[in-house]
Amino acid sequence: MKLVFPNRLALSAMAGICNAEFASKHPVGFAVLGGFNADRTAMKAAIEAVQRGRKEFIFKDPIDGIEEELKKLREMQFPGVVGVNTRSATLEGYTKVAELCRDYGAVIEINAHCRQPEFLSIGCGQELLFKAERLAEIVSACSKICPVSVKIRGGLGIDYISLAKLLKDSGACIIHVDAMIPGGGNDLQLVRKLSAIMFTVGNNSVVDYGSAVRMAEVSHLVSAARAVLKNENFFHSVLKGELARSVELVLE
Repeated sequence: MKLVFPNRLALSAMAGICNAEFASKHPVGFAVLGGFNADRTAMKAAIEAVQRGRKEFIFKDPIDGIEEELKKLREMQFPGVVGVNTRSATLEGYTKVAELCRDYGAVIEINAHCRQPEFLSIGCGQELLFKAERLAEIVSACSKICPVSVKIRGGLGIDYISLAKLLKDSGACIIHVDAMIPGGGNDLQLVRKLSAIMFTVGNNSVVDYGSAVRMAEVSHLVSAARAVLKNENFFHSVLKGELARSVELVLE
């Protein structure tokens, strides 16, 4: 089995923004929906975040809401690989989304990236980077159901090389790294090192064709998010040259 990405561009998840309708507008090889909240505890945290002004997806039933977005994107005949960025306070929440991803031919992306306090307090988002065994447990359970990506945040002073090896050994096939550097800029060397271990999506400071090419030199796919909000034609403008090449990921 393999994943075929029509090009090397990826739309990164943005909570409250990246739904099926939004993703369908962009010519990317990998579109990550979400972040979505997979259980009632995570949904409660999302509601609290909205109350202080954050954008979040709020569904009456978390799993039904996520399935509806997957169904819409399939009906739109999106040509690339679909990911579902997921936060959950329970293992069951993750595995239920993994089952949806299996049914819709998608990839679950475990959110070990979000740093909003409502989610950190329930053990979601980047809090998982400091609880590597728990993260590995989630990856292991989901990888038995569907392909798994893990979205991580750089710049936290942890051993990212050991983490990537653990995630790969646990069954993850993609690591999506926000290569942030505290104070600004991105850590391309970190992305390069992770790409030597497993299939890597590089993210952070990708704002134009030049920065996208520089990220492509050290990663397999290049992702952007906020740049698309500033310029809705961003992906159209950089879809050329090496970035337009298709990529295959053979699943073990």
